[in-house]
Amino acid sequence: IVTVDWSGNYTVRLYNECKCDFWSRICEDSGVGEACDYAAEYCCGDYEYLYSSSSFWYLNSPACYCDFYNYTQHEFEYALKSKAINISREFENSCDQMIWWVVGTSESDGRRSLEAIYNETGGWNWTKNDGWMNETVDHCQWYGISCGDDGFITRIDLRDNNLAGQFPVFSRNYTKVWGVPALESEWYYTKYGLANLYKLEAIDLAGNKLIGTIDYRLLYNLASLTHFDVSENMLSGEINALVTPSIIHSDFSNNNFTYMRRFGKYKGSYQTLSYCDVSNNAIQINATDRLDNIPPNIKQFLAQNNQIYGSFSDSINNLPQLQRFDMSSNALTGSLTESLNNLP
Repeated sequence: IVTVDWSGNYTVRLYNECKCDFWSRICEDSGVGEACDYAAEYCCGDYEYLYSSSSFWYLNSPACYCDFYNYTQHEFEYALKSKAINISREFENSCDQMIWWVVGTSESDGRRSLEAIYNETGGWNWTKNDGWMNETVDHCQWYGISCGDDGFITRIDLRDNNLAGQFPVFSRNYTKVWGVPALESEWYYTKYGLANLYKLEAIDLAGNKLIGTIDYRLLYNLASLTHFDVSENMLSGEINALVTPSIIHSDFSNNNFTYMRRFGKYKGSYQTLSYCDVSNNAIQINATDRLDNIPPNIKQFLAQNNQIYGSFSDSINNLPQLQRFDMSSNALTGSLTESLNNLP
């Protein structure tokens, strides 16, 4: 969907997960720049083209556009272009916008996000909630919260703490920006909870009672997040192991997930992920298709006790860091590759 306002500014809304998967595969496998243009628009979501300044503003996920920008530059020396609107302009490097998002966030934004997480996950029933919601206690002193020297939240550890309800990413009522209501898709202003803790480095919500699905697009703007653990909950839907641009450790085990997204080579986290646990779910995917490009620096990949079928791809042989690989108790066919047989 493309709209234009009275001043000539375009708003593009093209996010589509199915088309993202289709075009990103072509982009990665063929190196055709035009395919990468389509992939970026379908994978990364809404943006505006501001006529007065001839510039782009990325409304949903500047971190996703940043990944595509870097990937096509480094792999193909190609500059991304808009396909949705007929202008002779290359996409700008959205990595700079991510820096602005971080700089523009205040400590009070973090406190309000924690208060929302408390209210939406039944904080009064948590096993431990020392300090929470106490106006006289700094939020960095609340149970399970760690902050950096600048007062921004860097770690949330609420493991085994009786959190219940939806995964804590929320939409607020449309806020006004300079007196004008913000677009719902302008996530910097309309999303909170975990979604705007831009300096967060680690989150551990394992062993709770969280339900529903996870909106990974919102989390992908958390560019500093390297540790993500939601194991032993009641979450469902799909898994995106490359949950943030810098993820190293992702644990989705012991939930009710039924699907797993393919590993996108265009993502920065394709190079950083080293630990991935999706075991003990109900994942129904074809291993030949979905697991044909496991991140090259993976050290441990655990997917036992699911409903994964098909056979192993030859790409499994190209994992030089691999130390542990477990896909037992699935519906796999064929034989183990040489590299798997040689694991200790």
